[in-house]
Parts: sequence; structure tokens; C-alpha cells
Amino acid sequence: MKPLILIGASGLVGARLMRAFPLIGRPALGVGRGQAADLGWDMDMPPPSCPAARGAAVVVLAGVTPLSGRPLEHNTRLARAGVDAARAWGAAHAFILSTSAVYGATGDRPAGEDAPLAGASPYARAKIEMERAVRGPDVTALRLANVAGASEPFLSIRRGATRLDRFPDAPDAPSRSFIGPVTLARALAALADQAEAGERPPPVLNLAGRDPLTMADLFVAVGVRPERPVAPPGAIARVHLDTAALSRLWPVPSPDAAALWDEVRATDPVVARA
Repeated sequence: MKPLILIGASGLVGARLMRAFPLIGRPALGVGRGQAADLGWDMDMPPPSCPAARGAAVVVLAGVTPLSGRPLEHNTRLARAGVDAARAWGAAHAFILSTSAVYGATGDRPAGEDAPLAGASPYARAKIEMERAVRGPDVTALRLANVAGASEPFLSIRRGATRLDRFPDAPDAPSRSFIGPVTLARALAALADQAEAGERPPPVLNLAGRDPLTMADLFVAVGVRPERPVAPPGAIARVHLDTAALSRLWPVPSPDAAALWDEVRATDPVVARA
């Protein structure tokens, strides 16, 4: 069994994945900055040697979000660097992390991979450009749902937030597609196994649990009944991903709010769980 090579393993998603892979018995090698990385790499520099990557799958997690304060166009530069490294290492395939934000608001109908890329935020447009810049037969863009513990509303709830937007014309909103970090690790391991066996993953793939969840359910699952002010103009009620393509490759589970929180707690840093 080859290890998954995770470039950018120190970010919010990457750190949880590095704690999730041991839970499913899959080796992973984290590449990035900081002492926690198994292999150090400043992505402004040429990549280091990585013999473990030969014939393995490389997942490029490195990226820039609006919270980082860094230019969003760096997403393309980081993705290119990660894909170039994967090729130089002789990897079987490279998976780059994109986002469900590229679709914009989906309404009730989940967006499939062939849906228009209507995301209008600067972050969404930067990720769309990133996807286009690294297209290739050995690259798959993973349009990732909100990851439990590494995205909203989990981050806000953990900070003590008690407010959640209300949409008068959509009582069940806001709702999103989600995926837990342990489930994400299982999905990546399955895709890696297929790539390493010589199967060619699709160029684009939605990565999410099968059914969307309301954010209110995630508050209630931890005993918080949020205040519900009216959503501001431009707020997005629903972002739902169609996982039919993923389900043809891997049995996609349908999480509930309690299960997502269980995966968050299972991948919290040890000091936070003590």
C-alpha cells in the first residue's frame, strides 16, 4: 500500500486529514512548511526529492482562502507547483482541491460536474482559473464540499457563535453539502487506489456526502439554538453538490449532523480532546 502524498498538509483541511488517515489504517506523507510536515517544502522553491511519491497519488491541498489575506491568484501558482512536483516525482495522478464555491448558489437542484461555473466571488473565480490552468490527463480537480471542522458553520460554532442567517423565502436554508474529515480520507484513499491501479479518474469530481444538511441542524446537534437574523443581500441560501459521479467510483455515505460532529471530535488535536 502506497502512502498518499499530501502537499499543504498543515492547513485546516490538511491537518485534519493527517489525523484521519491513521484512523482508517492508511499511510500518508505530509509535505509542507513547519515542523509537523514529514517532508519540508517551501513552495516558492523547487520541490525536494520524494521517492515515496513514485507511482502514488498526490493530493494538492495547498491554497489561499479569503481569511489568509494573501492574493487569491496564488491558488493557481500553488496548484501548478504541486502538479509539477507530482510529475517530477513520477506520481500516478495528481488531485487538486477546488471548491463547491465555483458553482455559486445552486438552489434546490444539486450541481453536477457539468453545471455552469457561476460562482462570482473573488475566491470562486480564483479557483475556476486554477482548475483551468492545471488541466491535464493526469490531474483531477476535486470540488470539495464544506469539510466538517475546517469550514463553516463548524468554525463559528467552535468560536461561540450563536447567530445564523435566516432566509424568509427558504425556511430550511442555509444548507450546504458537507463531508467529514474521516469520510474525506476514505474517499481520497479509494480514488488513490484506483489511480495507482492504472485507472484514470475523471478530470473533475464533486467530493461530498450524498445529501446536503441544513446549518441549523449542525447548531442544534451541539445544543446551540441560534438567533436567526434575516440574511443580508447577496447571501447564498444553498450550495448542493450532485455526487452521482463519485458514487460510481466509491459508495458515498449520507452523513447526519451528529455523525459530522463525531468526525470533527475524532480529528481534533489531541491537546484539544484532553
